[in-house]
Parts: sequence; C-alpha cells; structure tokens
Amino acid sequence: MQVKMGSGPHALKEAVQLFHEEHEKQYAFRQDETPVEIYQLHLKALGKTPKPSFKPSPVSSGDPGEPIEIRDVHFEGSWHRTPVYQRENLPSGAAFIGPAILNQIDSTTVIPPGASAVIDEWFNIRISLPTATSEETAAVGNSTQNAV
Repeated sequence: MQVKMGSGPHALKEAVQLFHEEHEKQYAFRQDETPVEIYQLHLKALGKTPKPSFKPSPVSSGDPGEPIEIRDVHFEGSWHRTPVYQRENLPSGAAFIGPAILNQIDSTTVIPPGASAVIDEWFNIRISLPTATSEETAAVGNSTQNAV
C-alpha cells in the first residue's frame, strides 16, 4: 500500500492516519492501536546551489617540462621512444608533438606520432591529428581503384 505523505510538523501522524484509512478501505477493518512500520520511504528534494565560477589559468610557455619517464611504444607497425607525462604537472600552454602519453589518476591519454597537443587555459587537452596529404590521398584512391 502506498501512502503519499504531506509536509510539515504533523506529516508523519497524517501519514499513519491515511494508512489506517486505506487499510480499512482495502481490508474492511482497522487497527489504530497497532504500530505502523515504514519499510520503504522515497524522498524527492529540490534545491538551488550557487554556480561555481571558474577562472582560466594564465597560459605559460609551451614547454611541457620533463617527462616522468620515456617508454618504447608500438604505433602502426613500429616502435617509438615516447615521453610519459603526469597530467596534473602539465601547465596551461604546454604544447608538444606526439608521440606522448599523459597519465592521470582516472585515465591515460595517448597522443599518436605526428599529432600535436596543447593544454588550454582550462586544462583541457586539445589534440590535433595530422591530415592526409594530397599525395597520400591520391595513393589511397589509386589503390582502391586497382582493387576493384
């Protein structure tokens, strides 16, 4: 049986009374002296919180600083010496060309060879992937035509 509670200082008493009334409607008797047990309670609450205000970080030099280590990482058929950076140590404005790995507590970001990355004033990682040159595009088009 579901009873909707009101609000205010007497809401619980009113809910118990409503329970007894509903019980009587469904079962044709009531037991007002018997304690009522609440075994499931749903609550919906609304509130306003102040919006946080964030200020952009001043952009520093493009130097990402020293990597915490350098690893050999396999990209598309070959091994590359790859610097590994700790994400929270990268200043805003840090920029580099891949390959690179950015470690942080909840994720790892891989910057592939030839891609560029920059840490913006909000500490987002902005990655730009290299685009195919017109020669590479033509070679792909020719190989596709030959395969048909």
